[in-house]
Amino acid sequence: MIDNILIISLIIFLGSFTQGLTGFGLALVSVPLLSMCLDVKLAIPIAGIFGWLVTFPIVWKMKNHIKWKVTIILFIGSLPGSLLGANLLKYLPSEVILVTMGIILVISSLYSLFSRVSLIKKESYPVSLFMGFLSGSMGASVGEAGPPVIAYTSMMPWTNDETKATLVSFFMLQMIGAIVGFWYKDLLTGEVLSYVMKIFPAFCIGLLVGLFGYQLMHKFNINYHKIVYCFLIIIGSVLIVKNIF
Repeated sequence: MIDNILIISLIIFLGSFTQGLTGFGLALVSVPLLSMCLDVKLAIPIAGIFGWLVTFPIVWKMKNHIKWKVTIILFIGSLPGSLLGANLLKYLPSEVILVTMGIILVISSLYSLFSRVSLIKKESYPVSLFMGFLSGSMGASVGEAGPPVIAYTSMMPWTNDETKATLVSFFMLQMIGAIVGFWYKDLLTGEVLSYVMKIFPAFCIGLLVGLFGYQLMHKFNINYHKIVYCFLIIIGSVLIVKNIF
């Protein structure tokens, strides 16, 4: 049990470190790794709680750059999506969820690696609503709310600060819907909350180290995003192979 807690703590440390370093990625990194040592129905709620907590300090720091109208519309769309996603998590076989997660990781990471063009000239509220719905569904079902909104916001003619701030503010609000969905479907169990309490110190340390690392990366002009995306492609590929063959 102690060894298991140590491994899970290291995974959450890595996830929160990635979030502090890049502004996103706690769930993308931690859910696939957690699912290798925990049941996926435990891994996703655990990562979801930490993925929610990590947004607060970033949102506060970048509040002046947030596109609030788009954020609210994305959030409204995510609410029914979160309930649908929690239902899928409760009833779908774990293998289906993990393969889906692997496919999402590989596709979204490849897109993020090679995409260079802003395809959308201005925000579309109907598209924002739809992307929010997709994000809510994926966040509650496979623990990966990011790909739809990351892809959508990366196509916008926004500054880096506006994109990052809007993404993080949406994740903060979206995870409220996801956590309500977890609770409604009896996925926020005592076991989940026990893990959260035990590994909370690792989460805090990882976030602080990641924020410090961000300052160093910025100082030396290192493209850390490519490193993260390559890592995620490897994790996603392992999940696909492991659960199909």
